[in-house]
Amino acid sequence: MKKILAVALLSAFAAPAFAADNGFYAGVTLGRSSTGNDGTGGVMTKSTDTVAGILAGYQFTKNWGAEVFYTGAGKWDSQNTAGTILVNGKADAWGMNAVGTLPLSGAFSLYGKLGYAGTKSTLSVSPAGSTYTGTTRNAVTYGLGGVCNVTPAVGVRLGWDHYGAATSGANVVGVKNDFNAGVWSLGAVFKF
Repeated sequence: MKKILAVALLSAFAAPAFAADNGFYAGVTLGRSSTGNDGTGGVMTKSTDTVAGILAGYQFTKNWGAEVFYTGAGKWDSQNTAGTILVNGKADAWGMNAVGTLPLSGAFSLYGKLGYAGTKSTLSVSPAGSTYTGTTRNAVTYGLGGVCNVTPAVGVRLGWDHYGAATSGANVVGVKNDFNAGVWSLGAVFKF
């Protein structure tokens, strides 16, 4: 009897909070990135990678929210046309998005994101001595996807995000070689 009473009380207080159109949420993502030409003038030999990320946000209304995130934006390998310089690169992104949500039913909604992200790339070059280095690029980021609410407190999110990244390059100090990365991800979102 005590267990039934405890569950009933918990449900009475928790259900309105989860059913509300606003509140905090956090999530984790796992996905696959695709990286564009890294600007080192080489031939891409690998441009996809498995990436993970975290996010936290606040839903102001059922249609508008904001979130911050940190995620991997991909790894890549490239070599120059003579095949002598191999560049291994990695990029990570962090930033903030405004999130617009379009509820389609009680369990499913679509979303679009628009924000600003800083992406830091790091390179390792073989043989040593290349003038290419990693750098940070700040750029507009955007994405879209869908969420399926498994329970009122847990949702599964499938989405695509676009990030801008850069390398610093070739014998000219301060010149950035911009490139882009796209990430398809599957994640879980937990409402508080």
